[in-house]
Amino acid sequence: MFEHLLSPVSLGPMHLRNRMVMAPMGVEIVGDDGFANDQIIAYYEERARGGVGLIITEVCAVAYPRGANSVHQLGLSDDRFIPALRRLTDQVHRHGAKIALQLVHHGKVSRVDIKEGRPVLVASIPQWHGSLDMIRDLTPEELGLMAAANGGGAPNYHELTTDDIAAVTADFAAAARRAQEAGFDGVEIHGAHGYLISGFLSAQWNRRTDDYGGDVHNRSRLLCEVVAACRAATGDDFAVWCRLDALEYRTPDGIVFADTEVTAQLAQQAGADAIHLSAYGDQTSGPAFSEGTLPHREATHAALSGRLKSRLNVPVIAVGRIRPETGDEMIAHRKADLIAMGRQLLADPATALKVSEQRPADVRPCINCYVCVAQPFFDRRVRCAVNPVLAHEVELRDIERTVAAEPRSVMVVGGGPAGMEAARVAAARGHKVTLFEASPNLGGALRFGALVYEPNLRLLKWLTTQIETLNVDVRLSTPVTVEAVEELAPDTLIVATGASRVRPEVPGIDSDHVLDGDDLRAMLTDPSAVASRKLSLTGRLAVAAGRRLGLTDDPERLASLTHHYMPIGKRVTILGGGLVGIELAEFLVDRGRAVTVLESGATLATEMAHPRRWRVLADLRSHGAELLADAEVLEVTPTQVRYRHNDSDHAVDADCVVIASGLTSNDSVTRQLRAAGRDPVAIGDCTGVGYLEGAMREGFHAGHSVG
Repeated sequence: MFEHLLSPVSLGPMHLRNRMVMAPMGVEIVGDDGFANDQIIAYYEERARGGVGLIITEVCAVAYPRGANSVHQLGLSDDRFIPALRRLTDQVHRHGAKIALQLVHHGKVSRVDIKEGRPVLVASIPQWHGSLDMIRDLTPEELGLMAAANGGGAPNYHELTTDDIAAVTADFAAAARRAQEAGFDGVEIHGAHGYLISGFLSAQWNRRTDDYGGDVHNRSRLLCEVVAACRAATGDDFAVWCRLDALEYRTPDGIVFADTEVTAQLAQQAGADAIHLSAYGDQTSGPAFSEGTLPHREATHAALSGRLKSRLNVPVIAVGRIRPETGDEMIAHRKADLIAMGRQLLADPATALKVSEQRPADVRPCINCYVCVAQPFFDRRVRCAVNPVLAHEVELRDIERTVAAEPRSVMVVGGGPAGMEAARVAAARGHKVTLFEASPNLGGALRFGALVYEPNLRLLKWLTTQIETLNVDVRLSTPVTVEAVEELAPDTLIVATGASRVRPEVPGIDSDHVLDGDDLRAMLTDPSAVASRKLSLTGRLAVAAGRRLGLTDDPERLASLTHHYMPIGKRVTILGGGLVGIELAEFLVDRGRAVTVLESGATLATEMAHPRRWRVLADLRSHGAELLADAEVLEVTPTQVRYRHNDSDHAVDADCVVIASGLTSNDSVTRQLRAAGRDPVAIGDCTGVGYLEGAMREGFHAGHSVG
């Protein structure tokens, strides 16, 4: 398995042990001075230890703080930055990986220049200011944080003169020389994502009439001069390459692939050792972000990287939500030479090592929730919903690798994500773990989440696999009792029983065609459940047959079957437009239902990281779903839902009504055990609804705190 991904490869003078590359990502771990600190060094060292062939760092501002997007990014505008970066490269090299520094000038999005009142360098003064549609689905708090991160003022654009261009080129060359002195194996010149060089490549942002504007050859001139200058400054024994946009989404006169092919060939002639193919889009458009820079679809640009590879004599690095399995296929079919993974290596820094050891089932999956990439919008430190160690490597990275000095008996009550993660970490550290789950299956709320959103299924499978591998004693269909706790007499008792749901007080809410998430799950999986009595005889027989065949116990199979049979009508109204309601709407629209979502708050899906929110809401609207915020539900009738919106009353026809609101903490088990004299550690939604990220974080910390 993975023979192509694991094969060695050369990138210019640099020889790599495999073709897995850590993609460059802004993580805001550096302090506010641009110097590599212990935290950023530990972060990159963990990915090197995890087995990648090459690490490409986050963007490093060649003229820091000028041209920087954040003070919390690496700088290399002076020799004084070199010693700290040398510490970084030494640590990475200890683990057999190569490391390259990504060099950038952020151009029109140089937020530090805007904040500090300096001129913002651009190819041309912008004439188009974007669609601005991202504002529509942001909360007032998010808008305030974004404005603060952007400096809160208007940029003072300065169109580069030829002298300015020469100075910028010299800054790149000087930074490349310093990178070489700091022990890096190469540099990647960032010519994508709307930054300064990308601005020259795009006909929308470059309207110059001199030698740096006009046709694609002229627009590529700055990039080629920077590549040549970096090559001249470092010699032939140092790798130099560039990152380009394949496309510029939702941008009139933006970059098109035909131009990118020309630019890539010119860059190769100028001395580039490789081309790293990404994409971009209108920076003011929410949906554009998840089409170009951080795509929501897997391997979105694989066909384009394949076309580019056929036209070049240097390697092509592909990026854009590519899992190891897909990456291996892309290399086998000559669609890329190397595969860059970003979010996946945030979720599991040991992805490459596990792949090389033929343990793909042990790779903790990225669930494409966009929590990580939401943080730079607010100039905040990166987070990961499934990996609580991220950005805390200094204090937490050795936790799971350290066996407890004294194994203890641990009892976990609740088999949702918080309970499973607590059990996993405790068992990995050598403790004897017993997990009680009242239902017939592990997963809790994640199990229903796995049905409606496929990436959640990958996480459920991973957690289940780890529980099995670590020999956790799992007792399904076993509600916890005080007697069971007394019999087991654990050293540590962890309660992770999840949330409960409170139905809104609305006339008609108890009608037979009104369901909540638990009802819907029961109707799809258990013909004996109370909710299943609302099904027709045919529906109950179908569910019973599916259960006998084992189909309803598998969320993946069940999700597939629901394309053919769903026990609800064609017109569905969802009460609650939070994360649960919007994911459910996505699921139902995909199965041919006409969906209306009524949310009482001012903004939909606030529990989602805003880049995912942008994507999902845009897709739902494009498929005809009606999404209403500030909607007060007045009454549920046998055929309609009546509601108030914009100070007037309305009604929507509904064959089925699904309640997706009212989640609240449920500490009943915790209180019962405390009344019996036990002192359990309560985690997850039973203490307050924190959704998946909160469950995984609290489960991790509960598991590693044992002993």
